[in-house]
Amino acid sequence: MVLNPARYLIRLDDLCPTMRRDRYEHFLSIAARYKVPPILAVVPANQDPELDLQSPDPEFWERMRSCEDAGATIAMHGYRHQCTNQGKSLLGLHEDTEFAGVEESLQRKWIRCGLAILRGHGLNPRLFVAPRHGFDDATLRALACEGLGILSDGFASRPFMRSDILWIPQQLWEPVPKKTGLWTICIHPNTTSAAHEAKLQEFLAENDDRFTSFDDVVADAPPNRLRWNERVEEALTNLRVRVSRAKSRTALSN
Repeated sequence: MVLNPARYLIRLDDLCPTMRRDRYEHFLSIAARYKVPPILAVVPANQDPELDLQSPDPEFWERMRSCEDAGATIAMHGYRHQCTNQGKSLLGLHEDTEFAGVEESLQRKWIRCGLAILRGHGLNPRLFVAPRHGFDDATLRALACEGLGILSDGFASRPFMRSDILWIPQQLWEPVPKKTGLWTICIHPNTTSAAHEAKLQEFLAENDDRFTSFDDVVADAPPNRLRWNERVEEALTNLRVRVSRAKSRTALSN
């Protein structure tokens, strides 16, 4: 059996008017240079002090509209990006989250308000990105009820349906060569190191034909669930990521 070669998406996270303008513009220029249409994860109403890095950029929303017009896809990145709850997330990567553990009616309100803010700025949010991968079953129901039926997260190697939501997996934080599957590389422009940036540019230069777009992924995504063996591999990958992150936190604390 001949398998399709691996494809990649790029997602830029934590975009908001008070993030470092030079950093997100830099990564947008890299994506444009290699003609890669990124997913832009935009925080509708940021109240996270860690993203309050400069005075608000008066041209931020116009820049986002221009990027969308040029082919980028807008994702709603939480609501306020305040990760002060400690509910149990489905993926379990972080203890502090914005959405997991919150009453479903309030989650629906946050999603509804966040969508209204983004649309009020002339953007068309197409999918959801939970801050710190923090979401639960109530989040998925709220997303479906509010008509935002696509999620960028999870550790499978292909898109799949779960809880009436299309999951487009996001498994990488730097380029890793793969033979098959769909792989989303998540970049945090504020904090990405020079070494990781150089690795990304080198990978793009060698594999730009392997990068795809959100629209093409959605058009090609089969509306089915993961098979049992795919669920096992997804769970094992999730476990490996959790163990790796736990080791990193332990090393930093010593």
